[in-house]
Amino acid sequence: MIYYASLPVLSLLLIVVQMVLADIVFFGAVEVDLSLVLLIFAGFRLDTARGGILSFIIGFMHDCLSCSVSGLYTLMYVVVFLISMVVSTRVSPGKVTFTMMFTLLCALFVGTAITLLHPLLDSGDISMDALKMNIPQSLILSGLSPILFKAFSWVEGFLSGEAKQTAERT
Repeated sequence: MIYYASLPVLSLLLIVVQMVLADIVFFGAVEVDLSLVLLIFAGFRLDTARGGILSFIIGFMHDCLSCSVSGLYTLMYVVVFLISMVVSTRVSPGKVTFTMMFTLLCALFVGTAITLLHPLLDSGDISMDALKMNIPQSLILSGLSPILFKAFSWVEGFLSGEAKQTAERT
């Protein structure tokens, strides 16, 4: 119960932190999508219901905060979660190298898809500069993914431990 109650607040907090970090660390030039790594983590570790709800809420929050009400982030995040879940059943996702490579591929996929589809939905032009920035953003995110996986694992354990303690008290 604590998981579902804290999910919107923690999702909003994660997206705000990633936007602030992009402005402070990279001066707004590079956006590091921490929520994408969380969805890959969810695809590897969570069940379908919990991960699906998480991916939908994070995508929706990202759409709302980026003034992109088209639902593009929601769709992309749910697709990444489902792909991660399918890959986790076929391959053991415990290795750092695999995690980094898979994160790199997912980041390139999402970045390219959003860069190409967003202007089509808003009747704008496709920016070649945005496509060029996708590669450094994906490489940075891939390098951070092992650290973020450990952090997300800690938070999951904390939330699960709290949920178990609450269940034991009743």
